[in-house]
Amino acid sequence: MIEARLTPAVEQNQIRLVLQLERIEADGSLGELLRSPEFGGRLREKIRASIYSALAKGTDFNAALPPAVEPYVSLRNALFRDVDAGRLGVEVDLEVRLTRDPIQLLRR
Repeated sequence: MIEARLTPAVEQNQIRLVLQLERIEADGSLGELLRSPEFGGRLREKIRASIYSALAKGTDFNAALPPAVEPYVSLRNALFRDVDAGRLGVEVDLEVRLTRDPIQLLRR
């Protein structure tokens, strides 16, 4: 059994996942292999990549915005939330800073 803690973080206007292996329950050679820096690092990266792939599909905020305002949107924060009956969701905070020109583009 491997217990891991995933925490979303915002870096360069993108969500990234910080993964920390909390506990590894395995004996003998398998336990040593899982705890080794080389294999453990690859394991962490595979876990992070598979979860990030699913996360990225649901958090592409630019897909929901008009292209004219994309340069004015900044991702500020991301948190995991229990959505419903144990389903995991991601809550994101966006900041939009518009001047008069982009507002005029939205009205068209």
